[in-house]
Amino acid sequence: MPLAPFGSVDPSALRWIRTRESPAAFSLRSETMEVATLAWERPGGSLATARTAETTWSLKRAGFLQPTVLVRAGGGPGTIAQLSAHLARHEITVGGGPSFRLRHTSHLVPSWRLTTAQGDEVLHIEPVPEHRRLQAGAVVVTSSAAGASTLLLVVLTWYFVVLSWFEDEAIEALAPFEGPDPPLPRGSSG
Repeated sequence: MPLAPFGSVDPSALRWIRTRESPAAFSLRSETMEVATLAWERPGGSLATARTAETTWSLKRAGFLQPTVLVRAGGGPGTIAQLSAHLARHEITVGGGPSFRLRHTSHLVPSWRLTTAQGDEVLHIEPVPEHRRLQAGAVVVTSSAAGASTLLLVVLTWYFVVLSWFEDEAIEALAPFEGPDPPLPRGSSG
C-alpha cells in the first residue's frame, strides 16, 4: 500500500503503531492511511530509515555524553535536521531554519512536548506501553508553526522517544542483577 502524502491526512488523528519487534519498526497512521514508516536497521543499533510519500530519511544517533541525532535525506551526506540532547531539554534544528525545544513533560505520564523557540507548542507525543514495552504512540499536532517540516519533526521526535524508551528498557533489564549491598564485617561501622 503506498504511503499517503502528509498534507492529505488529518494531523489530529496521527498514531505510531509498532509493526515489528526486532529490529523495531513503526508505522505512522492517520485513521486508516499510512503516512510514514520508521524502521531500525538492526536490534540495539541507532541507524533507522524513515519513509514518507515524498522522501526517505536516515536517522542516526552519534556521541555519548551529549548525543546528537542526525537526519539525512535519502542517506546522503548532508544533514537536513539535528537533535542535540541535553539533560532535561533537547533542541531540534531543521536546516538553516528555526529551532525547536523538546522536553519530557512528566515522569508519571511518559509524554513529550515540542515547542518553538518562543514556547508555542507544535506537537505532543504520548508513548503507549504494553507490559512495559513500547507498542504505540499518540501524536497531537497542535500548531502549524513548523510548516513544511512538521512531518520531519514528528518522525525525528518519535525516533528520539523510541531510543530513550529502549535505553530505559535496557537499564531496567539490568535491575535484577543489582542486589543488596553485602553485609559489612562485624565491628565495622557504615
